Amino acid sequence: MGIEEPQESENLEEPEPVEEYVPGIAGGRHYMARLCHVPDGPWSIAVIHVESLPPLHDSKRTWPTREEAVQAADTLVANLGH
Repeated sequence: MGIEEPQESENLEEPEPVEEYVPGIAGGRHYMARLCHVPDGPWSIAVIHVESLPPLHDSKRTWPTREEAVQAADTLVANLGH
């Protein structure tokens, strides 16, 4: 008789996305961006709440790092004034 090794579950669960709220000011407007990512995955912008405006929902774009996603949110808000 051999030692039985644990079998991997056929129903492997997807890891839960991590959400992070990042405040900022761009183009004279205060905003709060909700960034999301799956561990070891790219970052995305779920939504940006800008003062006195309806929420901005970003497309399905992703960025490899948190810093790049924060910069993208800042750029999106700054471009609202143009």
